[in-house]
Amino acid sequence: MDKHDFMILDIVHTHKKEQQEHIRLAVLERNFWKRIEGDVTLSVGQARIGERITRLYLDGLIQNKNGYMLTKKGREQLNAVIAKQDELV
Repeated sequence: MDKHDFMILDIVHTHKKEQQEHIRLAVLERNFWKRIEGDVTLSVGQARIGERITRLYLDGLIQNKNGYMLTKKGREQLNAVIAKQDELV
């Protein structure tokens, strides 16, 4: 997993926290592209959001129940990355 995979997990988590609902695929894609549009290190081919979402789903980090949400495993992974970033600051 790279920073863009964790970005997807963060988008799903933030949407749930702010909107109190699961995020739809179109909203997830739109938010992903908004966040990375200024990232010159990532080409469109590398982004492959559909493949990233599928991999996160197959790895058990997100689930789709009338919209995407984090699983317990996904929340744990996201929290671990956030805690690690906090230690570095």
